[in-house]
Amino acid sequence: MGTTLTDDVAIVTGAGRNIGRAIAELFAAEGAKVVVADVDADRATETVERIEADGGAATVAVVDVTDEAQVRAMVETAESTFGPVDVLVNNVAISDRDPFLELSLEAFERVLAVNLRGTFLCTQAAARSMQASGGGRIVNVASTSAHRGRPTATAYATTKAGICNFTRSVAKALAEHDIRVNTLSPTRSGSRVGQDDAREGEVPPDILAGRWGVPEDQARAALFLVDPANGFVTGTELLVDGGASA
Repeated sequence: MGTTLTDDVAIVTGAGRNIGRAIAELFAAEGAKVVVADVDADRATETVERIEADGGAATVAVVDVTDEAQVRAMVETAESTFGPVDVLVNNVAISDRDPFLELSLEAFERVLAVNLRGTFLCTQAAARSMQASGGGRIVNVASTSAHRGRPTATAYATTKAGICNFTRSVAKALAEHDIRVNTLSPTRSGSRVGQDDAREGEVPPDILAGRWGVPEDQARAALFLVDPANGFVTGTELLVDGGASA
């Protein structure tokens, strides 16, 4: 077990699988008490069981991040189970997949609700807990899609660009409360090799690292951003994309 986050209380949204699960597991391995937040209770429970099997501390919070009452309840679960929130990772997101001219208003607004409204609600609720206890660290997961157009993910790319500027604005707003806020932007990270949607086939030449990314790459980057030793890092974006944006 590591000690980077010893006794910190961390909420990770979308922690039932993929990047969110990898972040939750690594944070727990580094000593954090983790609230595994996900809309899917079974997936969240599986993540908690994995953490506990490795000797970590975790609890489930079933939450729809677009619902303000449920988000408040998630933070209350963290506080009543472990204590005031020290760390928040806004990881949960959904995407659209239709060509722009076929994209419905309902689908567009649903992506905005989960990705932007959810990030706003979770950040505000957790920041209030952090303010009361003297500070904290927030990581908003965006995407390299924030920097390029995607013809079949218009809403997704739009929200990820919004998250980048949301981070900059909130970092300025919360600095007086000793709350650091940063963006983590992955690209094509799939799931663990051999599971779910792990990437297969030839690696595109723009990925300079020469391999597909995996969730653990993003988890290690998230750990860097919330490490108390990195207190001079705030209001910025960390691209973890194997060099694809170079």
